[in-house]
Amino acid sequence: LNSWYASSGINAEYGGEECMRYIRVGNSLHKGAVLSGLVGLGVSGFRWSWSVPFSGLSVGCAAVYHFSWQHDPACKYQVDSAGHYLHRIPLDQLTSSAPIILLRRDDRVRKKLHNTVACACGILLAYQLFNYVTS
Repeated sequence: LNSWYASSGINAEYGGEECMRYIRVGNSLHKGAVLSGLVGLGVSGFRWSWSVPFSGLSVGCAAVYHFSWQHDPACKYQVDSAGHYLHRIPLDQLTSSAPIILLRRDDRVRKKLHNTVACACGILLAYQLFNYVTS
């Protein structure tokens, strides 16, 4: 996965399913950090007690992503589960009837997004904790 290919096909029998699950775990961490962070920031104006679990989940997902996933070469790939890019691969190169297609994506914007949201949630949590302790 360290190579700079735009797409890659993996046989399901030779670790493709495991690789696909591994990539989906990282994508779930990213989505969890962003979505829970946006919900936490959104509800903070209404009820701060509702924003605490969402903001905490965002910070936690971003921390797990950062320490265990962000520097892995697999984080730059997305699984093409819909098969949109399957037609671009020549048939003579396919060795499986159901290959798993991995697409290389630029993930700089994605990382900036979830780090920004998680940092904002971390600041919100610190502010809420400070207000709770001092009041």
